[in-house]
Amino acid sequence: MKNLILILFTSAMFSGVNFAQLKSDLAGNIVIVEESSVSKNISISDFSFQPASEGFRGTLQTQSGIAFLSSAILPGSAQAANGKWARAGIYLATEAFSIFYYINRNNVAKDQERAYEAFTHKEWSVVAYAQWLIGYYDNNGLSHDKLDQLRTMVGGLNPDFSDTRNDWSKVNIRLLQQIERETKLVCGNCGNGDFSHVLPSYGSQQYYELISKYYQFEGGWSDFYAENVAVNNPNYDYLYDNEGDLASPLFLLGTERADRFNNNYRRAGNILNLLVINHVVSAFDALFSVKLKNARVQASADMMRADSFSLTLHF
Repeated sequence: MKNLILILFTSAMFSGVNFAQLKSDLAGNIVIVEESSVSKNISISDFSFQPASEGFRGTLQTQSGIAFLSSAILPGSAQAANGKWARAGIYLATEAFSIFYYINRNNVAKDQERAYEAFTHKEWSVVAYAQWLIGYYDNNGLSHDKLDQLRTMVGGLNPDFSDTRNDWSKVNIRLLQQIERETKLVCGNCGNGDFSHVLPSYGSQQYYELISKYYQFEGGWSDFYAENVAVNNPNYDYLYDNEGDLASPLFLLGTERADRFNNNYRRAGNILNLLVINHVVSAFDALFSVKLKNARVQASADMMRADSFSLTLHF
C-alpha cells in the first residue's frame, strides 16, 4: 500500500496533476486519480522582463538607451532610478561642485581682469612708450624714415597718467607698429634680429596681455618712464632689456595681476573638463548597469505551490 501511494504521488508531480486532486479511499485501499487537463501556453512574453516600476522610472530601469541619455543630461539620474544611491550621490555632488566652482572662478577672474585693466589705465601710456622708442633710436644710432613723423606726434607731450586711454588719440598706431616691425634689436646678447612684437590696438585682449608680459613694453610704465625717459637719465643706455634686468615694480605688479586672473580662467576651464567627464562617465555607467541588469537570468520558485516553477530571462 505505501509503495502504491508513493508511485502515484511521484506520477502526479511530473505529469502536472495537482496533488490536491488525489483522492484515496484508505479504508478500501482504492486510490482514485482525477486527472485535470491543464492547458499551458508559452509565449515570448513569459520570458520578457517585467519592470518593477511604471512610468518614466520603469523606463530608466529597463531601457539602457534612455538611461544613458538621462544620466548624460543630469548625471546620477538613471542611477537614482535604479536604486544606486551612492553612485547617484557621487555624480550629482560632482556636478553641483563643478558648476559652483566654475561660476566662482570665472566671476573672480572677471573681477580681477577689470581691476587689472583699470590699473593699466593709470600706469601704462602709449605716449610714454612712443617716446621711449624714439630715445631707443636716438641713443643707439638707429634710423627709420618714419621716425620723424612719430617724433612730431609725441614730442613735448606729457603722458596722461590720470587716464592713459586719452593718449591713444595722440598716436597713430599703424605708424607706431610699422616702426616697431623694422626696429633692430640692440642689447648685450640679443644677436641679430628685429623687435619680436608690435603693440596691439588699444582695448584688445592682446594689448592688455603684452604690455605686462614682454620687456619691450616696459618703457610705457609710469615709474620706468619717470625714472629714465622723462628726465633723460644719463645712466640709462636704452638697450633692449631682453632679460628683464630693468623691469620696473609696476611692470612686475602688472605681470602678477595678469597671471592672477589668467590662472583663475584656467581653473575655470579645467573644471569644465571635469564637468564633461562627469556627464560621460555617468551616462556610460547607467548604460552598462541597465544592460547588465536586463541580461541576468532570474529563476524563482513559488513556495506556496508545489507544482509552480518560473524562469525569467532578461534580454
